[in-house]
Amino acid sequence: MTAGAAVFDFDRTLVRHETMAMYLRLAVGRGVYLSACCTAGAKAAVVPPAKRMDVFRAELLRRTLMGKSVSEAGLAAERLFPRLGWIRRITDELAAHQGAGRKVLVATGSLSVYMPIILARKGISVDGLLSTEMEVQDGVLTGEMATPSCTWTEKARRVQEWLADVKGPVWGYGNMPHDGAMLELTDHPTIVPV
Repeated sequence: MTAGAAVFDFDRTLVRHETMAMYLRLAVGRGVYLSACCTAGAKAAVVPPAKRMDVFRAELLRRTLMGKSVSEAGLAAERLFPRLGWIRRITDELAAHQGAGRKVLVATGSLSVYMPIILARKGISVDGLLSTEMEVQDGVLTGEMATPSCTWTEKARRVQEWLADVKGPVWGYGNMPHDGAMLELTDHPTIVPV
C-alpha cells in the first residue's frame, strides 16, 4: 500500500522563476522572442478577455518553437538549467515525500520540451510529470500545443485524473492564485509565497 502522494507545481514553487519566458529567449534569442511577444500581444488584444492568455500563449509558442528540432529544444533546456534558482525548502520536501514512499507528481504549465531535462539535470526523479505538451512531427516541433496549457483548472483536472488511483493522503505545493484549484484537491496544501 502506498503512503499517498505529493503534488508539486514547478514555476515559483520548486524554482523561483517563471521559466517559459526564460526558456523561449534562450531557444530563439531575445530579438525573436520580443517580436513574437509583440505579435502575440496584438492578436490577444482583439479577443474577449477570458481568451486572451490562451491566444497569447498559443501564438507565442507558434512563433518561437515552430520548426525547431527536438535536439535544439533540448540544448535550450540545458542552457536554462544553470540559470534556475531552486527553492531548497521545497526540493527538500519533495525528497522527504519520496523517502516516505509517497508518489511524487510535478504538474506545471511549463513545456514538455524542457521539463524532463530540467528535472533530470537536478537529479529529481518523479512518478509523474504533467506539463503543456508540444506537438512534434518527425523530430521537429510544429509550434502547436498537443494538450491544453496545463494551468489553472486544466492543471487541476489533469492532477485529479492522475490521483484517481492513489491511496492515502495527498500533499500539495503551489502558489496562489494559479494553483488554487490544484491545491483544493489535496489534504495538506502548502502555499509557496511568490
